[in-house]
Amino acid sequence: MIGKRFLSGLTAAAMSISLLTGCGGTPVSNSADSKAESTQSQQAAGSSAKENEPVTLEFWNVFTGSDGDILREIGDNYNKTNKDNITINMDIMPNDTLQQKLPAAIATNTAPDFVLFGVENLASYVKNDSLEEIDDFWTATGVNKDNYLKNVVDLSHINGKMYGVPMQYNVQYLYWNKDLFKSVGLDPETPPKTMDQLAEFAVKLTDPSKNQYGLVLPTGVTYMQFLWANGGDADDPAGNKNLLKSAENLKTLSWLQDLTVNKKVTPMNVSGSDADALLQAGKVAMYMSGPWQINGLKEQGINFGIAPCVSGSAGAFSPAGGCSFVIPKGTDAAAKQGVYKFMKFWLTDDILKEWSQRNGFPVWSKTLLEDKDIQNDQIIKSISEATGIGRSYNLGYALSSQIDKDVMIPMFEKTITGAATPEKILNEASDAMDKILSTSK
Repeated sequence: MIGKRFLSGLTAAAMSISLLTGCGGTPVSNSADSKAESTQSQQAAGSSAKENEPVTLEFWNVFTGSDGDILREIGDNYNKTNKDNITINMDIMPNDTLQQKLPAAIATNTAPDFVLFGVENLASYVKNDSLEEIDDFWTATGVNKDNYLKNVVDLSHINGKMYGVPMQYNVQYLYWNKDLFKSVGLDPETPPKTMDQLAEFAVKLTDPSKNQYGLVLPTGVTYMQFLWANGGDADDPAGNKNLLKSAENLKTLSWLQDLTVNKKVTPMNVSGSDADALLQAGKVAMYMSGPWQINGLKEQGINFGIAPCVSGSAGAFSPAGGCSFVIPKGTDAAAKQGVYKFMKFWLTDDILKEWSQRNGFPVWSKTLLEDKDIQNDQIIKSISEATGIGRSYNLGYALSSQIDKDVMIPMFEKTITGAATPEKILNEASDAMDKILSTSK
């Protein structure tokens, strides 16, 4: 759905969005063009704003799908029911549009009061001193930080400082088609748990005569879960080190190429949207993707299951992503106080529960994980339990998008298409990584 691509410079850096974040929505007519006038009036109030003084908060986000309709409903309900005299004026736009507009708006003090976008965007804005630090959020609002999974909260931190409040979280999951499993004699309730089982099942589930594939692996994305599972990695952001050239990574690329090129378990050269369509058409038995697949699969009547990503010799891991509420630099005290109140409202179990149940995203509130409705919803329960294997892939690293674009995506694409031997592919990728990392020294 969306991917990590930080380019040089703030505007270019922010123009792509993670395949993992799941941020989308439906455009609305409300515009933030009145921000300059709103900002002036709110600045006049300043930090001495009286309790319950009317505050209108401009809010930009990138939820351009059906989830945007739900987000707008929740915002409208907040406007009607909050007792703090706060009005949320929501402006939903495509991510590219927001990322083109936001840097200039911050520079000219016409930015919205708060923004919702993928956590992969945080690093570039922080690097340019464009976001407010909000380390005081928990104490200022009284929200219990310990009630939320640490790996989720940590995604909104850069260099140990908090710049965002989590709105939603996800990792990638293994989807499987239970009817296809049953058709080849596999237990429809038992997905593969290891990389070896994944390969074995994928071969058994592939039937070229039916245009049916055991697994779909689209190009244009990274497969860090496989590298991690075998004990490998791409880089060390903290030390700015290249970790690609390892026996573990060579083993993984060799396994992956054998699966795709020799055993032909996946269609070649398909995009992410093509893979989504094949899954929803019942043409692929297994696919690793985020929670945004759930509603479409239900609509198409696919009998599916969801499980954590498979494990290797080092365990099971999955790239983590999500979206956070952030406050642009220069937002005045009265507006910031109002934003905190809305973010506190969002973190209530009632709202997080509604969002998860209506959109199919995992639960990351500890108290909500114990909720009977969540426990009885097998899909939400499954994806929520899988959040524990989430792992950050270059989130907060300024070189992230360049590494993906010039190193990791080409490496995986060459591997699954058989463009060269795994040894040659890994060596070329390592050389490209060295070149990028040297630019930051």
